[in-house]
Amino acid sequence: MSEKQVMVSLAVPTNGVTEWVLPVLDSIYQDDTDHQAFEVIVTDNGDNEEFRRKMEQYCERYDNLIYQRTTAKQFLNQVEAFKLASGRLIKFVNHRMKLLPGTIRALVDFAGEYEDTKPGIYFMNGAIAGKQGQEEFADFDGYVAGLRRFSSWSAGTTMWKEDFDRMDTSVEFNATFPHTDFVFSDKHKKKYIIDHRVLFEEIPVDDTKKGRYDLFHAFGVEFPGLMLDLCRKGEISKETFLKIKQENLVFLAELYFGYVIRKLPCSYDLSGYRASIPVFYSNGAVWRTMAHIGLEKLTGKR
Repeated sequence: MSEKQVMVSLAVPTNGVTEWVLPVLDSIYQDDTDHQAFEVIVTDNGDNEEFRRKMEQYCERYDNLIYQRTTAKQFLNQVEAFKLASGRLIKFVNHRMKLLPGTIRALVDFAGEYEDTKPGIYFMNGAIAGKQGQEEFADFDGYVAGLRRFSSWSAGTTMWKEDFDRMDTSVEFNATFPHTDFVFSDKHKKKYIIDHRVLFEEIPVDDTKKGRYDLFHAFGVEFPGLMLDLCRKGEISKETFLKIKQENLVFLAELYFGYVIRKLPCSYDLSGYRASIPVFYSNGAVWRTMAHIGLEKLTGKR
């Protein structure tokens, strides 16, 4: 397969969960798009031998599938997948998000339409209620404001290979949110696009099978810290920072209510909530937000 023919690389970092990744691969290869137009890259930092054997079988079946084991820790596996990509447009694919019919064709068409201008791009997958089609932004601040708190969400990450190749991948990436190094890598593009089309569907899974990272440190310290750093450097406005900080507070309150108050079962490390929340927020703000969310739900206003 000629590298020049590859329009889209689908990067699927995983820790080797067979019941997620194989259905995702099946959804990809059920698409009738010419295999010369795209490639699939699976990087595996797990230790599941059954998964490894299954992946070897898939590689024998599909000549545009690349499988590589890696020692990259947790989310840094995302970087390894992007490093192997040869497509003109690199799209992150969450290992439990199946592609809907027509998704690959939509991505290939997008790459063809914009490969000359190479705008910043994030695929929101319908996460923001009421948004449809594409939103365009003329500057980085507007783009970050449009992303809202969802820039913390890796699944929409998309990057032009030409832009990725200009990055210094020898530097230390953010260990908790490495994808933000991609999303925020070019702050001087002439255009940024948020695509709201629903192109993926999540495989149903309970929270006991998700990550084992420190949840409240990630969203109570790391993510607002990233936003503050952008604001301090003058790359986003104070208004954008405060908007995202407030929206993140609502998300943090929902996490607190679910996992600390209700004690819903999950795989996350919850030990850091007492130390993490006061870094950017007060405990009182979290409790007031929980009360406000509860009232809105009861009155049907949310």
